[in-house]
Amino acid sequence: MSQQERSDNQSTFNQENVVNPMGLLFDEEWLRKSVEAEDKVLGNIGAGLDWGSAFTGLMFNLEFLGRFTTLRISLNREVRLRLNNWNLGTATKIAVKAARERILERLRLPTAEVREYILTILENDQLYGEEFISDQEILHELLGLLLEQEDWEIIGAVAADSLKKEIIHKAVGEKISA
Repeated sequence: MSQQERSDNQSTFNQENVVNPMGLLFDEEWLRKSVEAEDKVLGNIGAGLDWGSAFTGLMFNLEFLGRFTTLRISLNREVRLRLNNWNLGTATKIAVKAARERILERLRLPTAEVREYILTILENDQLYGEEFISDQEILHELLGLLLEQEDWEIIGAVAADSLKKEIIHKAVGEKISA
């Protein structure tokens, strides 16, 4: 088989196998095959983020799952805006990444207080009319519950280490070129 034929076959394969994940939720054939696959391995075959047992009910309520996604995106946005306002310079990007990782970890294993607060937020219809939750007070309060002093220390240490590496790299680079 020539290179052109392989390329044509791959292109056809990719076009034929493009799947809309949300469409699969309503596809009875796909659902039947998924149940059969889970039966074969005697367990659950999951994909995407694992929210553990804390938010199991969300997986069966598409509206709340969508709201939970909006909440998580809004929290990520809020922490990015907050860290940008702190003028951390080149350490901002790595600090934001570390903060997002900590938020995700805390959402996967929430305390009872955090879980109840999140469920209350998810039930508040007024918060979900836009792409992001715009009520900064609610987001700040939830961030205060999610990110404890230990988390901020980790975020700070990761950012400081990144800045330290950048300074050393630049200093060594100047010595070489001098």
